[in-house]
Amino acid sequence: MPYRESTMIPPKSSGKWRDLVTGKRQLPTDHLGLQLFLKRVSTKLKPTSPAQEIEDAIGELHAFFVKYERILQKELVQISK
Repeated sequence: MPYRESTMIPPKSSGKWRDLVTGKRQLPTDHLGLQLFLKRVSTKLKPTSPAQEIEDAIGELHAFFVKYERILQKELVQISK
């Protein structure tokens, strides 16, 4: 299946992803995989972390949402606010 960018998923360049991976913004979720991912990166990264580390985490999180878009609709609505 070819890669496609969803219109529901904000682009990687959106500051919303940075806020999530650095722990600046919380995202309530019942999805265990997402909870674990966010906990891992938010304890490891801070807004002052090296830019490349933050960009790598943003890429991982964005890819996670692209892969599991169908089951993360509730979370995508929250991110889009």
